[in-house]
Amino acid sequence: MREHGRAAVPSPDGSSIAFVADDAIWVMLSDGGDVRKLYSAGRGYGFDTLAWSPDGRRLAYIKSHGEFDEVTIESIAIAGGEESIVAISNPRLRSFAWAPNGHMFYSMLESTKEESANIWEVAIDSSTYRPSGTAQKLTNWAGFSLWDLSASSDGKRVLFVRKNDQSDVYVGQLSAGGSRFGKPTRLTQDDRMDWLGSWTQQGNSLIFFSDRNANFDIFQQNVRSSLPQEIVVGQAEEKRNPHLSPDAQSILYLAWPNQPGDQLPTSGRLMRVPVSGGSPEFVADVSGYPGSARMPRDRWLPTARGYPDFRCPSIPVPGRTCVLAEAKGDRISFSAVDPLRGREGELAGIEADPIGNFWDLSPDGTRVALGNCESGDSHVRVLELADRKETQITIKGWSCLTSIDWALDGQNFFASTWASKGGSLLHITRTGETKLLYRAAGMSLERPVPSPDGRFLAYSEVTTIGNAWMLEAP
Repeated sequence: MREHGRAAVPSPDGSSIAFVADDAIWVMLSDGGDVRKLYSAGRGYGFDTLAWSPDGRRLAYIKSHGEFDEVTIESIAIAGGEESIVAISNPRLRSFAWAPNGHMFYSMLESTKEESANIWEVAIDSSTYRPSGTAQKLTNWAGFSLWDLSASSDGKRVLFVRKNDQSDVYVGQLSAGGSRFGKPTRLTQDDRMDWLGSWTQQGNSLIFFSDRNANFDIFQQNVRSSLPQEIVVGQAEEKRNPHLSPDAQSILYLAWPNQPGDQLPTSGRLMRVPVSGGSPEFVADVSGYPGSARMPRDRWLPTARGYPDFRCPSIPVPGRTCVLAEAKGDRISFSAVDPLRGREGELAGIEADPIGNFWDLSPDGTRVALGNCESGDSHVRVLELADRKETQITIKGWSCLTSIDWALDGQNFFASTWASKGGSLLHITRTGETKLLYRAAGMSLERPVPSPDGRFLAYSEVTTIGNAWMLEAP
């Protein structure tokens, strides 16, 4: 009936269908005709979950900004011409249903930093379309997120999907110049969130971050071992995205202070710790926070996307620095950062929407590759940091790239894609020629990083356990 549409819901009388496409809400007749745009929220905003009012005169939706820093349930008149009405506003909102009896059921996280969610119920006034009375908490669960709520015709039953996400690091063997990939094996064996950082200089171990100690800390694990080694641990800070320094003498990582409640940090620090062991030392201040690493959103994963972030050259080049990327409105700024001297000024900036954007630094540290999840053919932008010249590579036949990493030759790429039937790992040449390396069972893959000798490829994969549940409302 319609290409590239999602979140479709029929009207109470079955005559119309509302759906989301191209960052806007649309309405069409049930036969697919008379398509019209109802509402566009603007740059930086997205839509999730649509629901018709019981009288069919309004459409409600979840509108979110950034990495869920602003979330509202709003409604707008189907006839148009009126401003939207905010029913509920809370950054912990995730899904909702508008029952025929006028009550609204919604799922809400217990904290913006955790995946535990519960279901609430509130009556909606039929004249103001705002809550009437006090919301009631219906469940008291932990360890699950709740999505795709719907209500029975009498409003006494709520159907929903209860999900639990887990991420792990996988490793597989490359051959034929990186264009063939053997069956990968799972490296991290715990049932927690494990996210890939980089390889060690010898290429026999991986550096990653994990919440296996209830806080995100830095670990190292040999590819032939099942036991990780602690590198930097402690409850005071959330530590993420470890990378080897250009001289291979230090491990650099980002750190943010752990703050109480829903309060999220607005700035963090780039830190270093000697590979041989020792105390962490300050490198530079960084601006922003990329959002929780415990709650991947299908195709939005925490180390391929999100700012601030950094990369370091993977081949020894005298005098070459690492590169720090920070979001500045609708612009991404790339700055030079020396592991010993700290920040050394901006190298380049590029106009790009930071939401959903991903990037990587070339092995010699001279170029940046950027991409985004696109419908239809995908594109990779390559930016020369020295003269700020930009070229574009078209990847035909592959939509929704989710991450990209340079191959060791500095010419080709490894990339991941998102798909509901399973994410894919790709090998992409500088001319856009693409070969499928591996298709995973999970929808979300990220950061396919080659080993220093080019013999192996490591990546992170999210596994989701989801089941449909029904709740009897009181």
